Amino acid sequence: MLLQLIKAIRPINLLVITLTFYVLHTLGINSREFIPGSYQISLKFLTISTILVAAAGYLINDYYDKEIDIINKIHKQTPLNKQVLLTGYIILNITALVLSYTFALSNYIFWIFPSSIFLLWLYSFWLKGLPFIGNLTVALLSATVPLVYLSIQEIGIGCLTHIYSSSVDLIIIFSFLALFSTLARELIKDIEDMKGDKAQGLKTIPILWGIKIAKFWIIFFLLCTLIILGLLIVNHDYFSFNRISLVIATIFGVLPLLLCVAKSYQATEKKHYKQAGNSIKISMFGFLLFIYIHAITI
Repeated sequence: MLLQLIKAIRPINLLVITLTFYVLHTLGINSREFIPGSYQISLKFLTISTILVAAAGYLINDYYDKEIDIINKIHKQTPLNKQVLLTGYIILNITALVLSYTFALSNYIFWIFPSSIFLLWLYSFWLKGLPFIGNLTVALLSATVPLVYLSIQEIGIGCLTHIYSSSVDLIIIFSFLALFSTLARELIKDIEDMKGDKAQGLKTIPILWGIKIAKFWIIFFLLCTLIILGLLIVNHDYFSFNRISLVIATIFGVLPLLLCVAKSYQATEKKHYKQAGNSIKISMFGFLLFIYIHAITI
């Protein structure tokens, strides 16, 4: 059961969250634009709390998707029963709230966790069945992760506002990359899961308006991501990017996204959309690798 529970919380996705905090922390320290201090402990608790909330979100999503997954994921549906999923969900969220209470009692960041827990439950229970709103909810939560890292800096530095710098700008831009790439990935998943979603009465974009419209928005959000990434590369002097980081951005960021655009446009079968989704995941790792290489070579 333990192995099944680990699979249910999507360890690869949780690893991406962990790497995000680690990479941004490396950027902040090496750029000397953030002051290392007492926030080190807070950052560890922040990372753990975020991972726990995300893991709980996957469990509650599986809880409500039990019937849908019988159709959409015949060979990959979780064998865990609903009681186990619900119990795990409650335990993970309570633990996350306790941890967040210890480091964010007097900071507005504390409210991010109960808000995120509520939004993830609402998404699983209702929002994912609505056109675009469910996609936007997940994308906003993903984009919030880098911004949460910036918020924790206020605890360590003891100031209310940040002096905007190239590193702060890079983190904010990274948040937009996460937003648009996640929107594209969520729409691709909607097309993949059309059969089961339709059987359960969900009203996603491909179900309501067709696959062609869904493809249009997928490509639109991918192009938005590419434009942002392109602007980063063009403004390499402002960010002081070196050649290695620019090569990484091109190979692991730009190329997978271009491949995803082509795959999404030509896709006719479920496996094609799966390949397109995997290309976005590679680009997300590429974003992190790009920022990390930049951080360690500043």
